[in-house]
Amino acid sequence: MQQKILIIVIVGIIAVAAGAWFYFSGGEMPGQESSSESPDVVARVNGQDIGQAELEASEAQIAAGQGVEVSSLDAETRSQLREQALDNLISRALIQQKAKEMGIAAAEADIDAQIESIKAQFEDEAGYQATLNQEGLSEAELRSQIADEMVIRAYIEQALDLESVTATEEEVGAEYEQAAATNEGFPELSEVRGQIESSVIQQKQQQLITQHIQGLYAEADVEILI
Repeated sequence: MQQKILIIVIVGIIAVAAGAWFYFSGGEMPGQESSSESPDVVARVNGQDIGQAELEASEAQIAAGQGVEVSSLDAETRSQLREQALDNLISRALIQQKAKEMGIAAAEADIDAQIESIKAQFEDEAGYQATLNQEGLSEAELRSQIADEMVIRAYIEQALDLESVTATEEEVGAEYEQAAATNEGFPELSEVRGQIESSVIQQKQQQLITQHIQGLYAEADVEILI
């Protein structure tokens, strides 16, 4: 559990949105161009390079979130993972660029607080440092990842009015019927209404995020170099 805290600091909601876009578009993203260049640079987003090391780290994070090792995957699954990881990195780059344009930055005090929250999950400093070493992270790199995550979340909050998203009775009913049809002995709606409503809202919020990222892709100059 402690290790996963460090592993999944970054992946989160943007990985899901990027993966959804890849799925629905059949693997092609608006504005994408394939090319061939140095193997150290795997993509370029509005002139910003994405490196091979970043891609491999993204692959490892997504795989860890699924509880698997990258090395255990067959060729087809590994290829799909690589495409999703690259989509994730491109999506993050696009959002970070927009956030910079808007002057969004992470406050050092907020980063400090998050670091302390992570450290609190360990018995002592030695355990925290050991897990950092195991994951191949320095604290400076972890701070940078946390800052990136905060910037992305702040941008999403400013760009999209997610708090206003609600679930209608019809949507809740349809979601419940689908769940009940595939799960024998599913509880009555009155017992799980809150969970069902939350699920509907999360799905609708995710759709908004995915659509927003599609728009960023459409306006971007994205080169795929692998």
